Amino acid sequence: MRQLILALGLLGVSWGALAEVSVTTAQLDRLAQPVEAIYPANTEALEHSMISAGIAAEIERIEVRPGDSVERGDVLVRLDCRDAKILESRAQDAKAEADIRLAFQQRQAGRVAKLAETNIASEELKDTRATDVRLAEVAVKQAATALDDARLQVSRCVIRAPFDAVIVEQLASRGTRVAIGTPILDVVSQAADIRARVPLDFSITPGQRFEFDSPIGRRAIELITYSRAVDTQTGTRLMRFQGIGESFGPGVPGQLRVQSDALTVPADFLVERAGVYGLMAVDGETAAFIPRPGATLGQPVDVTDLSAALQLIVEGRFRARAGDVVSVMP
Repeated sequence: MRQLILALGLLGVSWGALAEVSVTTAQLDRLAQPVEAIYPANTEALEHSMISAGIAAEIERIEVRPGDSVERGDVLVRLDCRDAKILESRAQDAKAEADIRLAFQQRQAGRVAKLAETNIASEELKDTRATDVRLAEVAVKQAATALDDARLQVSRCVIRAPFDAVIVEQLASRGTRVAIGTPILDVVSQAADIRARVPLDFSITPGQRFEFDSPIGRRAIELITYSRAVDTQTGTRLMRFQGIGESFGPGVPGQLRVQSDALTVPADFLVERAGVYGLMAVDGETAAFIPRPGATLGQPVDVTDLSAALQLIVEGRFRARAGDVVSVMP
């Protein structure tokens, strides 16, 4: 017996290794989970606008109410346009008058030019009539500009949606006299992206997968941009994402889930043998110790490099030692 014990000692196998240890096992691919990080996130509208009056007028009608969805170009508000149309009419008359004066000056200049050829009219009179024509042309341009401005003011009597939007709030009512720039409606775009702030040391690696987890479900998303700017108060960077195949409405709260190709098992699978951390597995009919030198106590254990078919010991892992004969219980 003493010779047997001595032989076992030389082989590095304890006497206890001859004892059979009852254990349960589980295949690694059923236990391993992708490395996942979670950060607060939400959807934010791409556009946010205060729809305001472009002219001083009375609100004649508001075509939408809070909660309504509109498309770009839809009528939102109608303003009393009588003052603007009066100014447009005056500008049209002024333009017509300028055109008539220009035509008259051109005829006068033409007659004088013919008379000057036969020395009946002086060169001075000829230059005077030519100057009158140029001044009339300037007057026509000024009248045309004034008419364009008057028409622009008339166009502002109808306020249209600048983009596909959702009405958030109504800030003025029918009958209110508004000045230029007075907000009437608060709107946000129907299009939105997902935004999250991640720690300064967060890094993007190949194989990462991003998901947006919200009350309406979990969906895959793709990265649009990772800002280089750092918020000095929080020490975070902004990341923006868009949905894959389906857009999100604005204002949805949720979480950003970042998964990588690395696989881990829970921290409680970690055991210590001779000062080294590792995992206990079954190799044939005996227990095997798989060192995990980079493991940290209390942290998930990286098993990316291990075979998915590896049988990890679940119950009995703390009792089992390398070389122990094991009996796997169902």
